[in-house]
Amino acid sequence: MRLSPENSSALERLTMKLFYNDDYVAAEYAYDTTRKAKHIRQSLSDDPVDNLEIWDPLHFVERSLEVIAKIHDEPYVDSIKTGIPKTLAESQGFDWDKGIWTSAVAHSAGLIAATTYALQDKERAGSLSSGLHHARRSSGKGNCTVNGLAVAAHQAITMGAPRVLILDFDAHAGGGTWDIISHHLPSVVQLDVTCANFDTYQPEGESRLIYSTPQSYREDINHALHHATLLDPFDIVIYNAGMDPLNSGVSLSDITWREHTVSDFIGDTPAIFALAGGYTWGNKTMDEVVSWHRITIDLWASLETR
Repeated sequence: MRLSPENSSALERLTMKLFYNDDYVAAEYAYDTTRKAKHIRQSLSDDPVDNLEIWDPLHFVERSLEVIAKIHDEPYVDSIKTGIPKTLAESQGFDWDKGIWTSAVAHSAGLIAATTYALQDKERAGSLSSGLHHARRSSGKGNCTVNGLAVAAHQAITMGAPRVLILDFDAHAGGGTWDIISHHLPSVVQLDVTCANFDTYQPEGESRLIYSTPQSYREDINHALHHATLLDPFDIVIYNAGMDPLNSGVSLSDITWREHTVSDFIGDTPAIFALAGGYTWGNKTMDEVVSWHRITIDLWASLETR
């Protein structure tokens, strides 16, 4: 599929692809998860990053619809499209409107586009996608409507990458992702470090769920990554780069360390990232949330100069 950059004049100078369009924020329901992607996009216009291209994933919408239908049950997908039944359509916690579906498809399209590019060109890519890992096969949960991590994993496997690693370092556990991959994508390994007792699960096989605190955070991240090094190599890493551990007491220095540590762990393996959590809870501002997510974006883009 042919992709379209927002600023084709910058192609010679910029290299890492980051996916976004305004359909990401199509939902009328206003919440950090449904709005922050546009704030980050604006920040990248006001303060550009060298070696970064912003690309529109429009050409991957049809593929997004196909994959969503494979990983989510039909009654749930229909409810997101129509709002009926209301309890199911709003099971992620948002008041339903037709933009909920538009937004969920766009976030998934961005992750499919990033996965496709990363595997084809053996590089890194990202998407300004969030609201992903709590969504399960038959419902939404915890501000997550469609599970874009499972969508990306499905795309990777379809492209011939049987060894897929999901690193989920959001503050909350990714029980929705586990619900899907354990039934539909059993070859995917999920390594989850959680700071909160929400959406937890019982991992099996090579997957792990590690409970962490602000005091043990670095040790627990290292534990997860060390476990990954003991496994057979992976064809792609899908990184849910949650910044909400900062809302749970983890320090900014520890998060910055984490991003560098994860990046070093990934090395030359094809990889993508999603935004995951990061909220204005606790008197935080949207500017602060944007700056947190830019740690990942700025770092990954800088590595593309190597």
